[in-house]
Amino acid sequence: MTIQPPLFLSFRGQGLTESNAQHRKGVENPLSAFCLTSLTGAVTVVMQVISAAKKALEARGVLFLISVLSVNCQVAAAETAPSVGAVHLAEAIQRAIDWHPSITEARAQVLKQEQVAEVARAGYYPQVSGGVRSGYEGRGTEREFTQALELSVSQMLYDFGKVKSEVESEKAVLLQRKAQLLMALDEIAQSTSRAVIEAWRFQQLERTAQDQVDSLTTIMDLVATRYEKGAATKSDLAQSQTRVKSATALALQYRTQKQIWQSRLASLLGEQQAVRVVEEPARFTSFSCQASLDELDVVPAITAAMAQTKQAQAISNKADARLMPTLSLNPTVTHHIERPRWRTETDRDKTEYGVFLNVEVPLYQGGALRAEKREALAAEQAAEAAVESARLSVTEVLLESASQRETLRYHKSVLAEREKYSMQTRDLYQQQYLELGSRPLLDLLNAEQDIYQTRLDQVNVQNDLSALGLSCASAKGQLRALFELAD
Repeated sequence: MTIQPPLFLSFRGQGLTESNAQHRKGVENPLSAFCLTSLTGAVTVVMQVISAAKKALEARGVLFLISVLSVNCQVAAAETAPSVGAVHLAEAIQRAIDWHPSITEARAQVLKQEQVAEVARAGYYPQVSGGVRSGYEGRGTEREFTQALELSVSQMLYDFGKVKSEVESEKAVLLQRKAQLLMALDEIAQSTSRAVIEAWRFQQLERTAQDQVDSLTTIMDLVATRYEKGAATKSDLAQSQTRVKSATALALQYRTQKQIWQSRLASLLGEQQAVRVVEEPARFTSFSCQASLDELDVVPAITAAMAQTKQAQAISNKADARLMPTLSLNPTVTHHIERPRWRTETDRDKTEYGVFLNVEVPLYQGGALRAEKREALAAEQAAEAAVESARLSVTEVLLESASQRETLRYHKSVLAEREKYSMQTRDLYQQQYLELGSRPLLDLLNAEQDIYQTRLDQVNVQNDLSALGLSCASAKGQLRALFELAD
């Protein structure tokens, strides 16, 4: 006996449709349980169904059914991959910020630099020190042990700006650390937003691709019925089967990419299993890519570069100040615990004190101070160039994103028109194929796939618009304000 294709093709189409519907409702997929059995067991079940319908299968038909079941099992296994919860955009960003170690590191660097600035500021205040001096003193051929307690105070009176420039330098470094903290916040927010956008993109692409599988399966079942009745050729049946398998492979590709981005999102959130996105991240779609110069000055990358300029200026001022003298007041008190005999004979008071006005002038350091001055000037020039480079990078991102956005918006409107005309074409081709017989099956299949290709393009364009909005928000340093993130 010959194989009856409509039976197993119809069985496959129904299984796909029911599996897809149950997957969208969030219930357990019975096809996954079915795939847990061996492939031999699956064939046995199918043989029992066919036997009940009094149908016989040839070996060639069995092999085809096995291949179909194998593809379906791959789909079911991917559908039932473990997932932990679901998030939306704002929740994902906040969770990533709350736990990510790079944020903790940046905040610790800020605290560390605050203390370094306090150390520099301490140069304005008196420096008090004390200790014990022990040793031997000699006079002529005599030598005796001596021991004394010493207390000294040093108060800088005027140093031509040495301490001031040191404080300004450390304050500039503190501004850099704060800017780096903001950059870390923006980087995590951008990475998380990107993962959310891409996960949502491939979730939608997978869904659309699965709809295409269902639609082509319906056509395949229709062709199988016509073939059974002698109204369609075997080549038509083979062509429809090929299109279904091709569409299934495309759905699996999108599912793989979806799982990759969901896993990447889970990594950013500190989770161990894939995280699903529950709503479209549409907040970036309408974000403006226009910015004034004043708005650019608050961008963390530019703020950090400007802080480097301030640091270089402070180092240059410090190099100038180090060429000048330092005036300080140095009171001292010394109490002798044990003194040589010849000192006690002439002076019985064991405590000595003094107040000294010191002037310290650098005379020669091998050219180090002059070299330090030249180094500071070069660092200042480099910092000013870094500011302009940061502004240029931000401006380039904004201009490119703005131009691409206009193109994508026009593309989106074109795709909407294309989908409408493709659906009209599909309906006409289907009528001509079924009722008039004047349209070949290939045209109908092409029209059907053109509809879903248009929908896939629409998904990509919509998410590309969100990605461009994200680029603009990140370049302008507006992600923290957009999601109300604490510094």
